[in-house]
Amino acid sequence: MLAKAGLGFLLNIPPLPGTNDLGGIVTVLEGSLLIVGMATVIAAPLSLLSAIYIVLHEDSLIARLGRTLLDLMVEFPTIVVGISVFLIFGLALGLGLNALVASIALAVIMIPYTTIQAIEAMRIPKSVVYEAAAALGLREGHIAKILLIEGRGGVVTGVLVGMAKIFGETAPLLFTTATSFDIFANSPLSPVSAVPVLIFVYAFSPYTNWHEVAWGASLLLSLIVLSIYLAARVSLGRGGRYA
Repeated sequence: MLAKAGLGFLLNIPPLPGTNDLGGIVTVLEGSLLIVGMATVIAAPLSLLSAIYIVLHEDSLIARLGRTLLDLMVEFPTIVVGISVFLIFGLALGLGLNALVASIALAVIMIPYTTIQAIEAMRIPKSVVYEAAAALGLREGHIAKILLIEGRGGVVTGVLVGMAKIFGETAPLLFTTATSFDIFANSPLSPVSAVPVLIFVYAFSPYTNWHEVAWGASLLLSLIVLSIYLAARVSLGRGGRYA
């Protein structure tokens, strides 16, 4: 499919149904990149701050409850996340289906993966440097900075793993994105669609050309996710002393 369509598969809009045209997936690819990027901007800082607090105060009640909540969020059905975000932000707040609502849903899914990885990345250097840093009278802010530097490889890996996880998510996007695949997102509040949603819709359609587009999009999505995981492995290998 990709060989037949060529570079046009990345540059053209999806085709009309029941034709010989294969078109492309430029609109949904743009949508996926937009909402994954926005979700990362939302999730990464929250995950990092949460991980720092849990590592520095792991014996506190809040830290223990936070870690338990993270473990529960990992196992939580993503379709329920999509429905909940749509009900709160899409309906109750009147935002509708747009890139912001979709990115919030993906951020909720991404946060536990990124936070847990960051916790593990900083917990190892903490056992080595925390007592020495405390003996020197360093404040928690300085200690957190040291932990981030030493565990930076694991922290970056956690962000990349979270991105790979949400890039292929379909269930939450069924409730937060549009199924009009020929529209470009002009702003975070514009309607947007994504590659996994196109694959889901086209795969169950009766049109041969849409099936071919779905196969091509599936291969491209797999390559993107694989590339992110490879980048995560490289980042882990080049991280800090304790990565």
